[in-house]
Amino acid sequence: MKALKIFISILLLPFLAASQTADWNIFYSTEKVNKNHFEIVMNITIPQDFHMYSFDQVSGGPIAANVTFEVPDGIEKVGGLVIRAGKVDEFFDDIFGINIRQFSTRTKWVQEFVVTKDIEPCVIKGTYSYQLCKDDGYCLNPFPEEFSVQIPAYTIQKKVAEIPEKNEIDSVDKIAPFKIVGMDTAAPADDSEQAVNQDSTSISDTIEETIRQQEETPQTESRSLWMIFLLGFLGGILAFLTPCVFPMVPMTVSMFLKRDKQHALRDVLIYGLSIVVIFVALGLCITLLFGVDALNKLSTSPAFNMVFFFVFVIFAISFFGVFELMLPTSWINYFDQKADSSKGFLSIFFMAFTLVLVSFSCTAMIIGTLLVESVVSGSLTGPMVGMLGFAVALSLPFIVFAAVPSLLSSLAKSGDWMNDIKISLGFIELGFAMKFISKADLVAGWGVLPRDLFIGIWILLSIVWGLCILRVICLGHCTQKPLSKQRIGFAVLIFAFTIYLIPGFFGKPLDLISGWLPPMSTQHIHILSDTEETNVNTNKKYANLFHSPYGIDGYYDYEEGLEHAKAENKPILLDFTGLGCENCRKIEMNVWAKPEILKIIKNDYVLISLYLDSREPLDSSLVREEQYGGKTYKIRTIGEHWSIFMMKNYHGLMQPYYVLLSPDGEKLCEPITYDEAKDVATYKTFLETGLQKMKEK
Repeated sequence: MKALKIFISILLLPFLAASQTADWNIFYSTEKVNKNHFEIVMNITIPQDFHMYSFDQVSGGPIAANVTFEVPDGIEKVGGLVIRAGKVDEFFDDIFGINIRQFSTRTKWVQEFVVTKDIEPCVIKGTYSYQLCKDDGYCLNPFPEEFSVQIPAYTIQKKVAEIPEKNEIDSVDKIAPFKIVGMDTAAPADDSEQAVNQDSTSISDTIEETIRQQEETPQTESRSLWMIFLLGFLGGILAFLTPCVFPMVPMTVSMFLKRDKQHALRDVLIYGLSIVVIFVALGLCITLLFGVDALNKLSTSPAFNMVFFFVFVIFAISFFGVFELMLPTSWINYFDQKADSSKGFLSIFFMAFTLVLVSFSCTAMIIGTLLVESVVSGSLTGPMVGMLGFAVALSLPFIVFAAVPSLLSSLAKSGDWMNDIKISLGFIELGFAMKFISKADLVAGWGVLPRDLFIGIWILLSIVWGLCILRVICLGHCTQKPLSKQRIGFAVLIFAFTIYLIPGFFGKPLDLISGWLPPMSTQHIHILSDTEETNVNTNKKYANLFHSPYGIDGYYDYEEGLEHAKAENKPILLDFTGLGCENCRKIEMNVWAKPEILKIIKNDYVLISLYLDSREPLDSSLVREEQYGGKTYKIRTIGEHWSIFMMKNYHGLMQPYYVLLSPDGEKLCEPITYDEAKDVATYKTFLETGLQKMKEK
């Protein structure tokens, strides 16, 4: 059944490509410009479930849309391409280590021009290219399209606006400063606007003429909010165990039981609910203070990430007992008096507020950490959800012990272990701090915190943490007492984590925490054999443009790789990949990095990686036109060269796509896509099957 599914998927590739292209409606307009000026407007409709990367997307990640213009004499561009409509989704991508800018449904882009002298009716020609991807990482790279727009005659009667300097660019590879100039999404209907003549063809026979406006799907945000809630809940549990909160549990519950045994549970429920209301209100204030746009900017701003780094360091120093973050005593006394003088529910609310204030010296750092994490998530409701999780966990013990008072007798006594909790939280804060300085480094491109240095700092922190738990190093208010089994066990867990980190320092992938670490591409130390970057032949075609991970001696030209495979009598692993292919990077990090897979690829196969999305120009001798499916394609870049190669041989465009070939170029077994390749066992079976078929030849 699985083989049948794969076979059918391969057969459907060309049809899937046909229906999954963006619809570009390009036309001339004078609606929003001054005299002697005009615009070329691009209304772009993106297929459902796909997104397209903006023209101002930075390099080093997914492939940005690109628009070029061939402007006739007498016409000049004014500035660069601008966005007139469509929501830009911006976020930081941990795989590529850059800010991503993308559109999900529709967008309108506009390029303004000025007429500098009298002109006859003429044509502005150009090309556009783009990449479409789904949230699961599946991507398509349609061929660049050519377009032409008819421009009417102009007669200049007076001096026109100042003309841009001659060094103004003709391609949006280098654009003017980004700006949004409006939000009009309706297609213009002015009689003066003339529809574009599509001179070239796309990958498919058909382009979707109309696509239903899709609503924003909340799946990704929901997953993020659940993580924020769980992080908040964990923070609430840790806050409960601190010296500022834990000793207050028996005292508070006993007070409610003495006050009114019959309604003790009701009062404690109100007490817990009051705690929830107070902290959720704090989260709401944070949301109102920043707003959703500011939250998104904070998540990717190097400056704010550096601020968060220093905030976390200050929190850690406070946990280590160097100083305490305290609220004014007058505030605590005021709410304590209000609790004594008030009656009923209001009295209980002020008691809860007093707990919040009294515990501030211990909970402030946890709350601050949580709020920072929720703010940089970019979610509008993140701070409220985080505070909800925190408050539920903090108030739950009071409710449980009030409901079952007999449990109070089994509650652990206050002691040195609470100081250990504070110290541990301090080291956790420092670990969080490293994440923020790493993000700032990646976004700004400083290159000061590579993966190995990041892991090395974590190793040092965890060693010192373990020594503090064993009281070899004394922080806070520790006392020299015999070590308990629990303390030794906790230290063993910390040192076990340290041992887990050490191979990563030398280049080993660390799957459990890969999302917290800088990308593998920043790693400098490659001592371990499975990631060693040695004995790689760099005297190969396109080796200056592409590289293979983990020291694999890969090829980037099919003919060159084929000749090497014949000389070595080895089968070929043909890897259709892309510079902006996130799923390709996932396969490399999570599958190829496995020792059992990497050993087979390095020793038993010749890897040929063909980059379908490369925009590097081809050698002039390879620039040509190709016929496929009754259409003519202009082949001018490396990506187009390998795309037409894939279309002709495998009848579709998809990345990643893995094919096993003999040295003669014959297929050894059925190719696989990302869905099959992401499973390590399946990928290993795939490679072993190819080797077996090779032996049978």
